[in-house]
Amino acid sequence: MRFDRAWLHKKKLLSMKRIIIWIMIFSAFFWIYRYDEIWGTLIPKQDFTIMNWDTVWSLPRILDLDINSFLYRIWIKFNYPDYNLLAWSYSVDDTVTLYKLFDEVLKKPDSKDMKVTILPWWNIFDIDAYLSDNWVIKKWDLIAFSKNIKESYKKKYGFLKGADSIEWFIYPDTYRLPTEPDLDVFLEVVFDEFDDKVFSKYWNSDRFYDNVIFASILEREEKNTINKPVVAWVLKKRLSENIALWADATVCYAYELTQEECTPTFINNYIYKKSDYNTRSKIWLPPTPISNFTDETIDAVVNSKASPYYYYLHDMNWNIFYGKTLEEHNRNKLEYMN
Repeated sequence: MRFDRAWLHKKKLLSMKRIIIWIMIFSAFFWIYRYDEIWGTLIPKQDFTIMNWDTVWSLPRILDLDINSFLYRIWIKFNYPDYNLLAWSYSVDDTVTLYKLFDEVLKKPDSKDMKVTILPWWNIFDIDAYLSDNWVIKKWDLIAFSKNIKESYKKKYGFLKGADSIEWFIYPDTYRLPTEPDLDVFLEVVFDEFDDKVFSKYWNSDRFYDNVIFASILEREEKNTINKPVVAWVLKKRLSENIALWADATVCYAYELTQEECTPTFINNYIYKKSDYNTRSKIWLPPTPISNFTDETIDAVVNSKASPYYYYLHDMNWNIFYGKTLEEHNRNKLEYMN
């Protein structure tokens, strides 16, 4: 009796093992079959757009593919582990395989995309005028948005909390936009760039928003990369020693002018009129930045270069001349400004 029970127990174990093995074999064939489906996935004719934040993992969503995400990831790891997408618009002219999508379609962006170039030292009036002239937005749309920033943007981008305007965060660069972009598409692209190149690197530096204001002034005051850290030191040192900045580039912002309208003549006419942005009238930083700026410029502010100078000026060719004292500065004005 005991022998029969032991024999039955062994027989049951053997049967269970066989069942498990068959389940494993069936599962293996099932997943091999499903994986083979990935190889044979077909993408129908369509137009689609890759944005800056998209990755290869975003493609099934963008192309509306009914595909197993786990197997798709395995397929990518085996076939295109280091593939970098180019943000642009694309066209699938005929039904293609995944291989053809990666090897051909994604290497031929659609030329219908438009480029916009945001220059450094532009303020919101420059950017609004440029975007409306190029049919990206309607005139005043950007300015209207800036006066009433959406809560969704403030939640997504930490640097917008408490912001009085947005041009400081519109990072200067050349961007590719869809054929018919809107303001939200544009803002997400440029804010992502600012977040990546400036905010993520410098937000925890001492006095971040003061550095942003300094960077906006420095972007207007000095064009030469080599000189920027020295000029930044001069500006910061003057303020720390209770000396007015005398950064005349700030004057025009109070009057809502584009940089083209902010002429030397205008500055000379308003340089001694008091305003929140006239850095000759008070010993302070302006209440806000006055323009956008590059990461190079805020880096020059954060890592300014010590010098004995308190003054600087430029000749007509933008050559810079420093002065240690007001007397030396005045001599430079007589020698180089006439």
